[in-house]
Amino acid sequence: MIIIIQIIVIAVALFAAVIILGRRSTHSGKAWKKIALLTLLALMIVAVLFPDITNELAHLVGVGRGADLVLYGMVVTFIFYALNNYLHQQDDRDALFRLARKIALIDANERYNIRKK
Repeated sequence: MIIIIQIIVIAVALFAAVIILGRRSTHSGKAWKKIALLTLLALMIVAVLFPDITNELAHLVGVGRGADLVLYGMVVTFIFYALNNYLHQQDDRDALFRLARKIALIDANERYNIRKK
């Protein structure tokens, strides 16, 4: 028997999958990230439909409850996301600084008529 919350969670997962695959900006994204997100969404749907699987998997790896295992997985996923986001921000900041330096040099060359010899 499917409960209303299960329907809501599955609908949100399917909506997220459509958003991930449907956005134009994702065409330039890395394929492994799309595959990982879709795999995560599929696992989420399976865990919602068959909650006993998470309990069995939790006992298999030595965790008391399936909810605890899901929480541990979410913590690891969040740490990976935060680290990945931080590294991308650093790359963007470095690229912006390089671009600003190039623009400053071009402006200085134009303003003071500096020519390369």
